[in-house]
Amino acid sequence: MMNNGRTAVLSSLVLGCVTLMSSFFTSATEVSNDTVKHSETIKPFVAAYDMYRQGDRLGQGERRLERQANNQYSLSLESELKWLIFSDRRKETSLFSVQDEQVVPGSYQFNRSGTGSDDEINILFNKDNSLVINPKARKDAAPETWQLGWQDEMSLHAQIQLDLINGKKLFDYTVVTNNGKLRDYNFEVIGEELISTGFGRFKAVKIARIYDDKKFYAQHAWFIPELNFTLARLWRMKKGVEQYDLVIKSYTVSE
Repeated sequence: MMNNGRTAVLSSLVLGCVTLMSSFFTSATEVSNDTVKHSETIKPFVAAYDMYRQGDRLGQGERRLERQANNQYSLSLESELKWLIFSDRRKETSLFSVQDEQVVPGSYQFNRSGTGSDDEINILFNKDNSLVINPKARKDAAPETWQLGWQDEMSLHAQIQLDLINGKKLFDYTVVTNNGKLRDYNFEVIGEELISTGFGRFKAVKIARIYDDKKFYAQHAWFIPELNFTLARLWRMKKGVEQYDLVIKSYTVSE
């Protein structure tokens, strides 16, 4: 049977990976203006990913952006990971609109099942600016009202993509997390790299998450301009040990 130490380690890496897929990241390199002109907005797609840890494949995930009625979008993530006797299945979905390059969340749902306790949360960003979270966090719960610019764990992905399309280099976001708390996420563009994936080789924009008080943490993400700045790779290190490496393996435009 898996000991408690191994279970805690994998639980931690799975939470970090799926949340930050779903919740990143030499001198900064300018994003081509030509690229921005040809990628004016987010576009529906389906992308599949493999997840690795120190060379071992642990599972896979799929991100899907769909256009809905009334100028709304849904962005969902489904993932399944297995390691020894440990299993983790997740689905999270955000429904949002886009107004003047600003992603405005409407609702968010998160469900997790597998080894250990199941978990779920539902969040409503109502038009009267009330914020309804079920269940509420037992400690440090998010407030009962929200402000324009706040994101959920999945609408955050869409806002980062839009900001990259528009040539931004520094990103500051306030996020209602999938445990019902309020957190600030900060990122910056740190350059461009040629990366190899299961879908081919691409020049990608590399983003780094800025940690103020965690010196031994690092998180990088790579986005592909020619695929409308879709997330191609997500990597995280904690205290000198790789926690996960998520890599794209297929991408389809679904207009």
